[in-house]
Amino acid sequence: MNYFTSATLLSGLSVPRSRAPGSIEIGAELDWIPQLSSAQRQVGFNGTKQEDLNKAPIFGRPRVTIGLPWQFALTLSYVPPIRIFGIKPNLFAFALERPLYEHNSWTIGMRLYGQIGSAEGAFTCPGEVVQFSPGSPGNIYGCEKKSADKSFQHYAGFELSSAYRIERLRGLTPYIAVAGNFLDTQVHVNAQTFGILDRTRLKAETWTFSTSAGMAYPITNKLTLSVGMFYSPLWVTRPPATASQNDALFNVRALLTYQLN
Repeated sequence: MNYFTSATLLSGLSVPRSRAPGSIEIGAELDWIPQLSSAQRQVGFNGTKQEDLNKAPIFGRPRVTIGLPWQFALTLSYVPPIRIFGIKPNLFAFALERPLYEHNSWTIGMRLYGQIGSAEGAFTCPGEVVQFSPGSPGNIYGCEKKSADKSFQHYAGFELSSAYRIERLRGLTPYIAVAGNFLDTQVHVNAQTFGILDRTRLKAETWTFSTSAGMAYPITNKLTLSVGMFYSPLWVTRPPATASQNDALFNVRALLTYQLN
């Protein structure tokens, strides 16, 4: 749950900067979601059942950033409930940011961000399993039809970032950021197995740490491309082991923005 929620964290992919009140910037974000190994997908029934978690190889969303008074800016993002890769998302994310220090080529900024919403998909009883008879070797857990499981991905976070603009490289701006995140995650199973409706509920509240680094490049005066690497260590204990191990999320993210005014 933490892995896929962390994949949707609304990281900055740049450093907050001074904006004119009322200015509007639109953007398109595209993130790579690494595929999980067979062992990492072995999570159902206390780590004995493999779930269908490698559905979406990428995650994309629009962004709109609006300049506010006192150097603040508000970013809004919404992923509508349109099914793609077998998943129907419904995610609303937002962020409030401002620069804390701007001098010459250096910028330091802060961001508060959060998300509410869910993603629905056949994680416990996928289509390739229900084509086999319940109880057969290909369907040993008795799935009778595709499940409609729902993962709730709520979070809140705080990010500090710093950047240095290199004028001789046409404004190329490397940046680095660190963040603390509170993840409030749930999974609601909705699967028909052996004539019984499985409505198991799983819930977890976790604090995580994440860091990112990358570069922003102004293609034109209004168009900017940002590319960054994101890393978050995620600790998990897999029975029968009692010690935890780090199943970190490491991915690459890109953001293309256009300044309307």
